[in-house]
Amino acid sequence: MKTNLTKLMAAMSCAALLAGCAHQHQHGKCTAPAPTAATAKAGTVSVCYPGGRDAGSGLLLEKTAPAEVLAGQPFDYSYKVSNLTDTTLENVQISDRVSSNFAAADSEPKVTGLAGGIGTWNLGTLAVRESKTITVKGSCADEGVVTTCTWATYTPVACQDIRVVKANIQLTKTGPADVLISDPIPTTLTVKNTGSSALSGVQIADSLPAGLTSDGKDNLTFDVGNLAAGESREFKYTAAASSTGKFVNNAKAISAQGVSAEASATTTVHQPVLAITCKAQDQQYKGRKFDVNYTVSNTGDAPAAGATLSATVPAGLTVVSTTSNSQVKNGSIVWDLGTVAASAPQTVGATFSSADAGTFQFAGTVKSACAAAASTSCETKVVGIAAILLEKADDPDPVAVGDSTTYTVKVTNQGSADDSNVQVVVTVAPELTPVSSSEGTISGNIVTLPVVPKLASKQSVSYKIVAKGVKAGDGHTSFRLSSEVLKSAITAEESTTVY
Repeated sequence: MKTNLTKLMAAMSCAALLAGCAHQHQHGKCTAPAPTAATAKAGTVSVCYPGGRDAGSGLLLEKTAPAEVLAGQPFDYSYKVSNLTDTTLENVQISDRVSSNFAAADSEPKVTGLAGGIGTWNLGTLAVRESKTITVKGSCADEGVVTTCTWATYTPVACQDIRVVKANIQLTKTGPADVLISDPIPTTLTVKNTGSSALSGVQIADSLPAGLTSDGKDNLTFDVGNLAAGESREFKYTAAASSTGKFVNNAKAISAQGVSAEASATTTVHQPVLAITCKAQDQQYKGRKFDVNYTVSNTGDAPAAGATLSATVPAGLTVVSTTSNSQVKNGSIVWDLGTVAASAPQTVGATFSSADAGTFQFAGTVKSACAAAASTSCETKVVGIAAILLEKADDPDPVAVGDSTTYTVKVTNQGSADDSNVQVVVTVAPELTPVSSSEGTISGNIVTLPVVPKLASKQSVSYKIVAKGVKAGDGHTSFRLSSEVLKSAITAEESTTVY
């Protein structure tokens, strides 16, 4: 009996009958193999771990090998390892013990460990329903039987995902960089959830710096509420400035999750500052033209747009002409100055005349949309010219010794201005002697007529002096006229013949 078995084995070419250290797998089931059939058939041998059957098992090991091979020729066999569960299996390890007549050449993947004829593959983790395959390559030099036994170990793991999110918030603030003091300051606050979690209880606090208010308030609060991830919300308001300067406006957003963000906007407030001066001729004569000029300057840091200058025309004056971009209406002159740039003064003016004397005030006011009004005034004194006419005559002429002649003296103000302290002094010729005067006093041959305190324009005064001839000859009577206006006295003579 033993001899026959030896002959049978010698006739086999290294029959690789993979021994029954496993169960056969038929039609997807793990079943117990027949004791002898497992070594007689080629194909696949399967085993389920840990229970040996599909039900309640987590790992299926399927081992596939050829029924027989030729001695000295390379061949391979393989293991397919499958996760039967809906969870991850970790620390999966396959061990293979092979008889010493097998000469291993290689494996895919590479064997992890090899000791005492046992090869080990650490496959690590098998995902849900995942499969991995191990292929072993080698040969058998002599006739005989190569026997391999394979087993598997693993760790079942219950895995569950916990999503980790991050709370984050972003705040931006925008406004104009430069404005005029009369301009509104529109401001926009944008809050955004830049994290991956929802935010609740979101609020924005905006504290306006001194000099800025919004509807009379300098502390603003915006209730944002809830923000989903990626959601943003916008809030707008308008501020007003009460002074010039650079204003840094800070705002802060906070949420119930403890995250916060800050943002700021800087606005510089500018203002034009208007100034005006007036220059007029100190004095001018009636009927003569004279000029009045206004100079407008801007001492601020911004242009004064839409500037106009208005000047009242004093009663009694005639507007002869004005500079360009002006209009005379309802007793005023208005100049359209346009934009008065900083440090770029403009000068405008008008030419006047007056038929009457007097002191005339010229008041001017400049205005623009964004600057406080500025005013000025100057004056011109209009005066007349006093022109004194002296007239004298004698009647009769010639006159006999012992007879009388009458001198008539007339002083007239032909000018346009009053004169004052007007007086005539008459020195009668030696050939005559004064005997009477309608006014005045006689001292020897000198007749002093009374002082006229005021001689108005076009007014005249007349005097009569009676003189008697005392000796024959060509007498020359002199008349001397003085007044406040006259720089030097006027003198005249009247010739009277005495016979």
